[in-house]
Amino acid sequence: MARKIQVVFFLLALMAIFATTASADSIQPRQIRLTIDAESHNFVTFVNTVGEFLEEQGLYLNRKDILNMDLDVQLRIGAPNNLNLRRSFLINIVIDDDEAFEYEIGPAQRVGHVIAELREEMGFDLAHNGFLNDIIVPDSTLYLVSRTIVEYVLTSDIPFEREVRGVRGLLPGETEVFREGVFGELKTVIQVIYIAGEEIERTVVSVTRTHNPVNEILFAGDYDGFAGEEIASARLDPGTVMSVNGIVRGFDYVYSVIMESTAYSAQQPGLSNYTFSGHRAVRGVIAVDPSVIPLGTWVYVEGYGRALASDTGGAIRGNKIDLCFDTVAEAIQHGRRNVRVWILRD
Repeated sequence: MARKIQVVFFLLALMAIFATTASADSIQPRQIRLTIDAESHNFVTFVNTVGEFLEEQGLYLNRKDILNMDLDVQLRIGAPNNLNLRRSFLINIVIDDDEAFEYEIGPAQRVGHVIAELREEMGFDLAHNGFLNDIIVPDSTLYLVSRTIVEYVLTSDIPFEREVRGVRGLLPGETEVFREGVFGELKTVIQVIYIAGEEIERTVVSVTRTHNPVNEILFAGDYDGFAGEEIASARLDPGTVMSVNGIVRGFDYVYSVIMESTAYSAQQPGLSNYTFSGHRAVRGVIAVDPSVIPLGTWVYVEGYGRALASDTGGAIRGNKIDLCFDTVAEAIQHGRRNVRVWILRD
């Protein structure tokens, strides 16, 4: 029992010694050499940590200040404690020649660091007419220009080719569209760099064919089928619609129809040299029923050619036309026959 009591007293004595030593350390003076931006001062303090010393001196750190020790580092006894504090400072920044504004930077920051920070804050890139490693001094002005990269997507048509296939049943020079052509599509991505709002560089990033073209197929009348077409027209009844929309002899037409045709010439006794519309009665004008073909309409007549609906006649009613020729002999040679008439577009 007595031995246990001795052990307890021994431990208590050790604790008292440690407490006394710690208390003595806390009241020991510490030597501090504080350098702020190359200006040094010596201090003696009885506080324990770097943070406590700065607070004692009324020194508070900005977010961009640089201190060579952490605030919770214990100050040494019997040897100098060298603290080195580098303060942040303000500079002026001008972007794209706009009004200058103040900006706080750290003592170790160079131009590249400032640009990186501003890019993050403002959401666009910046450029400097100098080196990114350039040193910045307090109260100086840093001139920057905005640098924006924009991508544009342009689409353009890829032309289709035309396939012409000769067929019977169409007049020479007459064509009909069997399949409409479809343009392909080309997508081009272009990257444009703007400095201070002005374009300085344009680069093609990619070119992609998004749709392939589809070729147009055109049926065209062959020359061997002309006589057969005349025979076919002669056998069909007037008023028979033959086709809708197409090209004949290079002219766009609305539709084609079989009509009964007769012929006349201004040289025939009793006939006028002028049509109802006031044109000279020569080859290339025809008489029509205005309720079927309005006056002023251009047509193409099988075996006759292009003509203008310019005249009327008492016997010309319904799907009938009267073709004007220069001579009576030509009119007699044409006679009366069924022909195919293409009503041309305006």
